[in-house]
Amino acid sequence: MKKMEEFMELLTDEMAGFDGSVKKLEGLWKKLDTIKVKADSTNIEYHIKVFLSEQRRRMTQLEKRIDEQQTKIKASRGLPEWLLTLYAVGMLLPLFAIGYFGYQSYGLQGQKRKAFEQGQQHIIDHFGDYLQDHPEAYEPYKIWKEKDTVVPIDQ
Repeated sequence: MKKMEEFMELLTDEMAGFDGSVKKLEGLWKKLDTIKVKADSTNIEYHIKVFLSEQRRRMTQLEKRIDEQQTKIKASRGLPEWLLTLYAVGMLLPLFAIGYFGYQSYGLQGQKRKAFEQGQQHIIDHFGDYLQDHPEAYEPYKIWKEKDTVVPIDQ
């Protein structure tokens, strides 16, 4: 029995402790119901604003540096503009000269061809007149033309 009494005493102590824990938990639960949690994003918004202003500042610095570099690049041209113009004229002048002299040569060829054709027509007309004036030469010419042979100059 003694053990039973001890056991009962231990059980009542445990029950009293458990009851105290339950009451404490109920108190905390009521407190938790009264607490309102407010979502606050002001801290995040502040950090975003700081970040964006820093980004804007860096972008303006970067744009200034790009402008400076572009002006330096423009100022550091390897060749002056007048030299490039002189080079272009120097390259175009021979092309125009070749075109002009080629055209002139083509015109001379046409004149030569025209003179040749006129000379050829003159010879044909002269030969025809000769054959009309000398009918005795016409017969050997016909024979020669039919044979289509060339008489050597030696004979």
